[in-house]
Amino acid sequence: VVINGEEHYPMQSVFKFPIALKVLHDVDSGKTKLNDSIFISYAELKNKTWSTIQEKYPNGNIKMPLSDIIYYMVALSDNIGCDVLLKHYGGASAVNHYLRSIGINNMTIKINEAEQQSKPDRQVKNWATPNEAINLLTMFYKNSLLKPTTQNFLWETMKKTATGSIKRKLPKGISVIHKTGSAPNIKNGTAVNNDIGIMIFPNKKAVAYAIFIKDSKETSDTNYNLIAEIGKIIADYKK
Repeated sequence: VVINGEEHYPMQSVFKFPIALKVLHDVDSGKTKLNDSIFISYAELKNKTWSTIQEKYPNGNIKMPLSDIIYYMVALSDNIGCDVLLKHYGGASAVNHYLRSIGINNMTIKINEAEQQSKPDRQVKNWATPNEAINLLTMFYKNSLLKPTTQNFLWETMKKTATGSIKRKLPKGISVIHKTGSAPNIKNGTAVNNDIGIMIFPNKKAVAYAIFIKDSKETSDTNYNLIAEIGKIIADYKK
């Protein structure tokens, strides 16, 4: 089922999924290790941004294992962790190069979280089509992108995603791996709310979904409820 599948939608924090894939590809290539330590300086912290790392370490100047930063970035949608990883692993251009190398062309990252936060009108520069998000999720599900260890690490991390609303109305027994993204006021008072992921049913069947909402005059709470309703429709249809 596809509605506006080739439309360009601002990803918001959904872009942390391809960033994680690129970094873990570097792990698979031997360029880095999951237990490598990365230094996060005080200068890299921001006064107003979503970051559990910053809340936990308000003075910065700490070393964190790469695996922990990926967890914070994906499961908790940490903005500081995201920008630290982008800086250490080649920036947006390196992620784009990785995406093109695996055949993902309709997903583009141009700016980091700091710029998304400070310049709302530029947030549309990080965009994807719903169809391409589904393509990337399908490749991930089919184990064609990562080695077993990194595949399992990211899968389990995405299963722990604590943001978004897709799970609110799902029947018991359905597990979800997903990544969310939102902005309460991207331009002219409009909201963006996104959720892409894979539902796994008790019979082991799987459904990939990509829900993008842009230019919405509704509140984020209303949009979150819409996403939860769509999730329930998918579950009711497939069970």
